[in-house]
Amino acid sequence: MKQSNTPEEEQVYEKPSKSEIKRRLEARHHLAEEMSQMTPDKWKQMPIPERLLDALLQTPKVRTHGGIRRHVAYLGKIMGMLPEEEVEAMKQALIKLVGVNRANKMKI
Repeated sequence: MKQSNTPEEEQVYEKPSKSEIKRRLEARHHLAEEMSQMTPDKWKQMPIPERLLDALLQTPKVRTHGGIRRHVAYLGKIMGMLPEEEVEAMKQALIKLVGVNRANKMKI
């Protein structure tokens, strides 16, 4: 029996898969983690939205291990809500600040 693939039978997925969404959010989480380890002087050189900047400014006040982990997760959550263009602009600015070699070692 011969199978034919007519246009009605072929499925075209318009939404990204769950795995793709998860990879994007994980990359944003890593970007937030790297940004949290930077100094406020470098943050000023990046195009960071006000809500994220406010959360980043709270980073030095968090001292416990569990608190740091939760705060980075919160930063990642904020980054997850941002449009792709803003995240890409922050990523490119981070690469300019730290250099290509170090950026390649990051998981962003």
